[in-house]
Amino acid sequence: MEDEVVLDNLASSVVLKMQQIPQLSGLPISELEAIPLGRLRKDATRLHAVCRYQKGVRKAEISGPADVRCVDVHPAALTQDWQRYAAFLLYHEYLHALGFAGHDKTFRNLEALWPDEEARGMGKSFGLHLRKRAAKWLWTCPQCAKEYARNRRGKGRYRCRNCSVILIDVKAEAVSPKG
Repeated sequence: MEDEVVLDNLASSVVLKMQQIPQLSGLPISELEAIPLGRLRKDATRLHAVCRYQKGVRKAEISGPADVRCVDVHPAALTQDWQRYAAFLLYHEYLHALGFAGHDKTFRNLEALWPDEEARGMGKSFGLHLRKRAAKWLWTCPQCAKEYARNRRGKGRYRCRNCSVILIDVKAEAVSPKG
């Protein structure tokens, strides 16, 4: 319930910011508010957000927000620590909803217009956060202390990418599924 309020508030603020970006004028931005919002499964580790289209609509034929069934965001992005990144995720998915289906040069140029530069760069650290949170084992380098989050034991078969020292298996601490 709390996630829904956070998501709705973020969506409203994203639409407001999009309306203030001159390069997006002329697009049906106000129609984005009608798109239903949802959450991805909390155990997803690779997907951060997704724009799901209506049945029968092909990506190449998207005409606008009416062709979008929903936009789903990872629930971990809705926590206080990641809300700025969640706003960028919504912006990214809303660009898809406006008809920019691929990640081509035009899309990337529009994506770069998001005013929060730091949030635009949080994807890699968010992905690491998700994978580390889900990991059962940390393959740890005894020399440089770098950790590689994994679901299986390494059993001495792998080496550190930095030092080439054999990695040690450390059981990951249980992380609560909240965030």
